Amino acid sequence: MAKHLPDYGWVIAKNRDRNYKPVVSIKQSNRNGVQRLYIQDDKTRYTEGVNEYGVAILSASIMVKKDEKEGAAAGSDDQSDRTYYAPDGYRIRTALFKKTAKSALNTLISMQIPGNTIIADNNDCYILEGAFRDYHGPNKKYEYRFKKLKKTDGIVRTNHGIDLPWAGYQQNKDNPHEKASRRSSENRLKVVLKQLKSIKTPEDMLQVLSSREEKDPQMNPMRMDDRRKSMKTTGQLMVIPQERTLHYRPTYSEISLKNYNNLNTNKNK
Repeated sequence: MAKHLPDYGWVIAKNRDRNYKPVVSIKQSNRNGVQRLYIQDDKTRYTEGVNEYGVAILSASIMVKKDEKEGAAAGSDDQSDRTYYAPDGYRIRTALFKKTAKSALNTLISMQIPGNTIIADNNDCYILEGAFRDYHGPNKKYEYRFKKLKKTDGIVRTNHGIDLPWAGYQQNKDNPHEKASRRSSENRLKVVLKQLKSIKTPEDMLQVLSSREEKDPQMNPMRMDDRRKSMKTTGQLMVIPQERTLHYRPTYSEISLKNYNNLNTNKNK
């Protein structure tokens, strides 16, 4: 989600949901003369974050079959030491070398990133929807739509397409799992949209994303579900481009502190 807030400018935030318990690191990089700060899933190297210019990127999956296969590869019990490198993490890290949100947007489009992706800096904010048709077939084709948000706009996205309605979870009557996932995606979107106008501070944003009013945990923005292999909210991410700050609130993840003492030093590459 994204909203322009008084005194803060654009603020973007999300709940990250996985069907495994990730180990997460805070990484600082100074490559190519650009400082980047991002959250990394150590199993997949999936990353989201902000750079020294205030360019921030967060994304939600709408290539759900692809994403679930990546999750299975990352969380497989018999491959616990195996690392699966998520290509979207590389795309986001590359875009975080750019100096403006528009330039980062163009990079993500050229690299064909799938997902509902929010790209923001202190001045501008964009929503990019991208997905592949026939991803595993001979006619694979990338399609995308994007728009620049007005400061009076707020936006929320989950795991189905709005501007690309064929993307993400669908109302598939022949696939009960997908049908239930679509219902979850729609309800989570509805719950947050209903409270969007009430958000006045970054803390309000995380509070809205923490909603757990529904009895079925899969219907809530904060999915706290103890059933095996169910999707769970592993953490909340928030970026404030004006401050160049990245906030992470773990809910079902381990935090690696191996790199902690190297933050804000010249040891980070």
